[in-house]
Amino acid sequence: MEYQESGHKMEASQMKSYLKRQIAYNTKWIIGIMSVFLLLMFWFTYSYRVHTFVMLPLTIILCAIILIVYFLSFIQLKNIAQKTTYFISETKIEKIVSTNELNFANQLAQARQERRYGVKANQSFPIHEIESTKIKPNEIVIKSFDYNLFTFNGKIVIPKEINDYNSVKAFILANAKKFKLNS
Repeated sequence: MEYQESGHKMEASQMKSYLKRQIAYNTKWIIGIMSVFLLLMFWFTYSYRVHTFVMLPLTIILCAIILIVYFLSFIQLKNIAQKTTYFISETKIEKIVSTNELNFANQLAQARQERRYGVKANQSFPIHEIESTKIKPNEIVIKSFDYNLFTFNGKIVIPKEINDYNSVKAFILANAKKFKLNS
């Protein structure tokens, strides 16, 4: 099957559903971590009766942090999603984030993550380095042999909101052996 390599970007009309899904995922993680933190604080301070005057302000502060992260995530994730392009061909798969066009906060965060942790915004690897491909209801997840759980390098997630998602999905299904498709 001949497939034309072209850039697949996020559709503006589909941006809202993508943002809702991503922010819900991020918020679940934040609420879970902060809940564990509050439970540990309560558990360790209960015998000292500190919890009677510390837990309420601490809970209010943590709820405020959750709300701030939730609302700021809209701006940051939307900016990154608009500047991301996916290239899929018979030889290579790429996710390119145009970092020069990102807002200042995202540029700063991207530079810091790459310098400090080795997290790369742009992901690219040849088809023969693919370890697995999973087609989920909302996305296609492609992992290479170099996949790192902590930095997410070597993993490309193609959301269903990109233009021509169905043709990308059909191309991957037609080349299931190359993409090492998991059922």
